[in-house]
Amino acid sequence: MYKLAILDDDENWCRVVQRFLKQDYAVVSYKSVSTFLWELEQLNQYDIFLVDFVLNTAQYELSIDGIQIINTLKRRSPPSPVVIFVTAFMSRNELEVHGKEICPEADGFFAKDAGLEILAQQIKQLLRSGKTEDI
Repeated sequence: MYKLAILDDDENWCRVVQRFLKQDYAVVSYKSVSTFLWELEQLNQYDIFLVDFVLNTAQYELSIDGIQIINTLKRRSPPSPVVIFVTAFMSRNELEVHGKEICPEADGFFAKDAGLEILAQQIKQLLRSGKTEDI
């Protein structure tokens, strides 16, 4: 079973995704950037990451966005995981046009308004095709 980690400060969205994908993936969610970064070495065990673009941080945390996290994940030693850039601030159509410009390191792009069935299909396609970004 593939292991999937979600980094998103929206607890409700994380919970919904976790419930939806739990049949096919072992899913863990992180709501805090500092916890995620603190456990980065242990994150080597994950095959797939869903990383939100806008990450609210506490006053004591570094101000960091999803693009920086994705770049960090992709720079790690091979094999690099499948990383999907997630956002609620752009539509699916906007991401298809501008996703690679915004975050060239991401393997895929997901607009939260697209529906979880689309997300599940995208994950399966990325895993099957060896991480192509054209979804």
